[in-house]
Amino acid sequence: MRYSLRRIDAGVGFVELMVVLALIACLAMVGIPAFSNLIIKSRISAATTTLHAAFLLARAEAIKRGKNVVICRSVNSNGFNPSCASNGGDGGEGVGWADGWIIFVDEDSDKKYTARDGLVHVQAAIFNNPAEGAIIPTPNRGYLSFNPTGQTFASYIRFTIRRPDNDTNPAHDKYLCLASGGRVRVDTNMCISK
Repeated sequence: MRYSLRRIDAGVGFVELMVVLALIACLAMVGIPAFSNLIIKSRISAATTTLHAAFLLARAEAIKRGKNVVICRSVNSNGFNPSCASNGGDGGEGVGWADGWIIFVDEDSDKKYTARDGLVHVQAAIFNNPAEGAIIPTPNRGYLSFNPTGQTFASYIRFTIRRPDNDTNPAHDKYLCLASGGRVRVDTNMCISK
């Protein structure tokens, strides 16, 4: 009995390779924008959650300690001696509160962090430039003070967690709505004072 040995080609031909590359290119054209949107939405959600948690912490600390607690925007929150920013909430020119913030017990009621005040929390920058996103308060405020009952007694304030400059989809923006009583909520629609 004779066996015939045939040679089997295990290689890939040029045409097959081009078809596979064309399929990969088509899938990439569809998948990359969707992935990019997912990354943007994820970063905006993370920034929203971080700021929301900071407001809840400041309010809870004010109630727990029975003292005024301030949360303020800080451009040097990573520094040795963090301080509140002197130019308020930034007015929309930069990244606003995304520069970072500090939370402290305001022992001397001057709404400025000094050595006498107790530092509660420090948050580093979330976005470094408007191309990444921004957190802009309306009206423009550089700090919020919670009294011992957890109230702010400020006007209704909205924090817009804004999408990157190159993103044209306004649905990616999120909002933190802070009532004068100190309660804060997250919304996907622009806050309306009630």
